[in-house]
Amino acid sequence: MAPMSSSVDPTRVPRSSATATPIEADEMSPYLWALLAMLASATFFDGFDAAILATVAPFVQEQYELDDRAWGTVVGVARLGAVVSFFVLVFADRYGRRLLITLTILGYAIFTGLTALSTTVESFTFYQLAARIFLASEFALSLIIIGEEYPTRWRGFGIALLSGVAALGTIVAFLAAGWVLKHYDWRMMYAIGLIPLALIFFFRLGMRETRRYEEVARERGTQSWAQSWEHLRVPFQPQYRGRTLLVTLIWNCNHLVTSPATTFWTIHAARNLGYSAAEYGAVVAVGYLAGFVFGSPLAAWLLNRVGRRWTCAGFYVLAAIAIFLLFHVDSRGMPLQMLLMSVTVVSFLGANAATNTYATELFPTAIRATGYSWTTNLFGRVMEFATPALIGALAIEIGIPAAVGWLAIGPVVGALIVLLYAPETSGLTLEEIEAGLGKA
Repeated sequence: MAPMSSSVDPTRVPRSSATATPIEADEMSPYLWALLAMLASATFFDGFDAAILATVAPFVQEQYELDDRAWGTVVGVARLGAVVSFFVLVFADRYGRRLLITLTILGYAIFTGLTALSTTVESFTFYQLAARIFLASEFALSLIIIGEEYPTRWRGFGIALLSGVAALGTIVAFLAAGWVLKHYDWRMMYAIGLIPLALIFFFRLGMRETRRYEEVARERGTQSWAQSWEHLRVPFQPQYRGRTLLVTLIWNCNHLVTSPATTFWTIHAARNLGYSAAEYGAVVAVGYLAGFVFGSPLAAWLLNRVGRRWTCAGFYVLAAIAIFLLFHVDSRGMPLQMLLMSVTVVSFLGANAATNTYATELFPTAIRATGYSWTTNLFGRVMEFATPALIGALAIEIGIPAAVGWLAIGPVVGALIVLLYAPETSGLTLEEIEAGLGKA
């Protein structure tokens, strides 16, 4: 990726001379607060369902007699669903955000429930793969909707808060697991995943299409079938190519440590620390509670006050240090492990909030879902599904802590990429950022 033109400050997207268009909200309205609640209710279950895989990991391994390499493959294939979600998410630029987010909620609820009926490792893996397709699509659409609807100075706050609510879902999943796995089979955790079906009706009644998408749809008018899919190629045009590569690279650096965080730590805690499901569930729950209470608000504040670049880079470096310590401090003391997990989750939520902010801001409305899906849900997810398989293979030879430690260099590289190539978009409307794409 070549540096930006020397005639333009590479750390700043130029501001448009035009005033903000009417589709830019000036202040938070009652509907925008209600919208946040509607999206938060869905992302809560996104975090809940994604966390189930980590809570049941030792039990599924035992039932299907899977070693670390085999389990890493299962997790990697399941995470591949986030990549396949590309083929769902791109429809949002053709048919709108509201319709697609309703369908994704239905999809992941059904396949999460079907996981409870799996009888073989193959069926378990397939259902989890399918559930992840819709999980990743739903979460991406939630962030895109907030990015398009919220006022400029509230945009980072909304994106960070949604990431935090997903963490709250993770907390509830681990707390529930401590009781459910003690009294029931691990399948009961997935049966609970049917609850989001009730949200579909809530979304249909209360949610509107975004104003920015409606404006683009009006300007676009009637198109032929071939013309309606031309947006798939736009992120690779010269004016967007650098941003596409940037977001893709930093997401892959991020996933080198965020992917194994809880999935492999629960195995490490059960095997190396001697923790029960209730004990490692409590540690993770406390960590995600800290992330929800401190990580998301801190990220929201820093994104506006310090800026996107330094916030993103700082959280990346902190994430690398935190996860290394989490897997290498052998003390069984729960207070210490809770502290390490808390710092890890705070850093992860901050890193994800900053990266998601870039991913939603750097593409114009007409191709925002497409650009996000190329960079975040397709090419940006390569290491998300490759990392668990890689750690599983390395763990056979050097153990889980050492395997995770070797990959902790990833976010450090990501931080350097951000500082060298990422634009500063804090305080800019989406239209100003779009105007700057052709100049940076």
